[in-house]
Amino acid sequence: MTRYGVPRQELLPILTVLYFMRLSLWLCGLTLLCAAPIGAVAQEAGQPASMLAKASLEGTIQDGDGALLPGARVEVLSGGVTAVAFADEDGVFHAYGVTPGTYRLHITAIGFFADTRSGEILPGEEKELDAIELRPEGKFATVTVTATEKEIATEQVNFEMKQRVLGIVPNFYVVYDANPEPLTKGQKFHLAWRSTLDPFTFATSAIVAGVEQSNNSFSGYGTGASGYAKRYGASFADGAISTFLGGAILPVVFHQDPRYRYQGTGSIMSRTRHAAASVIFCRNDQNKVVFNYSNIIGNFASAGISNLYYPASDRNGAGLTLQNAAIGTAFGVFGAIMQEFVVPKLTPHLQGRDKR
Repeated sequence: MTRYGVPRQELLPILTVLYFMRLSLWLCGLTLLCAAPIGAVAQEAGQPASMLAKASLEGTIQDGDGALLPGARVEVLSGGVTAVAFADEDGVFHAYGVTPGTYRLHITAIGFFADTRSGEILPGEEKELDAIELRPEGKFATVTVTATEKEIATEQVNFEMKQRVLGIVPNFYVVYDANPEPLTKGQKFHLAWRSTLDPFTFATSAIVAGVEQSNNSFSGYGTGASGYAKRYGASFADGAISTFLGGAILPVVFHQDPRYRYQGTGSIMSRTRHAAASVIFCRNDQNKVVFNYSNIIGNFASAGISNLYYPASDRNGAGLTLQNAAIGTAFGVFGAIMQEFVVPKLTPHLQGRDKR
């Protein structure tokens, strides 16, 4: 008997049932307790990234010296979606709605090289990044290089030898730099050789000889192939002698610059006077204005030398010399005016170059 007045053998089945019921309830509770997280994780892992809780990124943009970069642009690529954020006045950016998983940042700012960063972010995470430093554009080690006068002059001459009117006619004896370096002796002769041996020079001599042949100019040369060859030789010699005397030999002797210096600014009258005066005055190797001995003497000397190979009947002694010298000087004035006002517009190689 028990204290409840019920025989123990009668209570035993009831107690047993109650015990197992209690044990079952405890096991069910334990099972539910353990199963809940597993199910939740399984459900979360099975969801697409777009269904997961969005995350956010925060960071500071600065330069290498620690100065903040307000307005820097930050593109955040995650889950196939690109979000854009801008750094505020404190250089801090906030990117919200970032898809969990792998992300990639592309940071840009005016005057700085772009930078990229990547990483991982969890659902709902508010991730704060380390400071991002951008490198200024053009920030390199400072190296001071001093070119010699000869090196600068060589660069200028190389550019001048690319100057061609309409892309064809050589225009080597004009300088567009405001303060050109003086030419060396070798550079003066180099310009003369290049000008004389240019294909256009040979073509011009051929055309002049053909015109003279058709007009029977300098009849002492005769006709036919022989007459044409003599006229061609005389025309080529005229140009070569004039170029070497006025462009190399005499400029070396008198230390003068044989090139025409383009003015490009001022009134039309001022530029016209400058062009016309260039046949009488020039700059020497010290950049001082001096009498243009090279041009004046060169015109008379080349005209006098031409008497040696022109037909005797056409030489006319001093008369031909003075005539050719006057023609050379007049042509020099006309050519200088053309150089000042017309030629630069017809020279393709000068496009985009500072012509003052």
